[in-house]
Amino acid sequence: SGRSGHMLQIFLRRELCDQFVYPAFPFGVPDKKRDLPLSKYLCDKAPIEGQVRITLNPDVFLRATYARMFTFSADPTYHGNRPNFIKELKELLEPILGDEAVREKAAKGIFGGKPPDWWTPED
Repeated sequence: SGRSGHMLQIFLRRELCDQFVYPAFPFGVPDKKRDLPLSKYLCDKAPIEGQVRITLNPDVFLRATYARMFTFSADPTYHGNRPNFIKELKELLEPILGDEAVREKAAKGIFGGKPPDWWTPED
């Protein structure tokens, strides 16, 4: 259809927002009027307006109980093909991520040495 527009939704546990999220103007410039703690701003204001930036911390984003991400595209063809894209991407990465020793080596690189206690190399 050629319809433009993609959306990425990132959900982060509320208690983590003050630590990993900051209010921002376009292009990431911090918004001092909505200063931290962001959680207070979010609870006090209605409607909520403006942008935020989320600092990506692998220790948070690799845990499904802390963060979740969802995508959507206005183009139904693109959106409908996304599951196949993900399947093909996983197949391409299988030689790397399919091996437990390689996953452990990658985790050491991501976490700057020893992976956190919660991390395991299983699939």
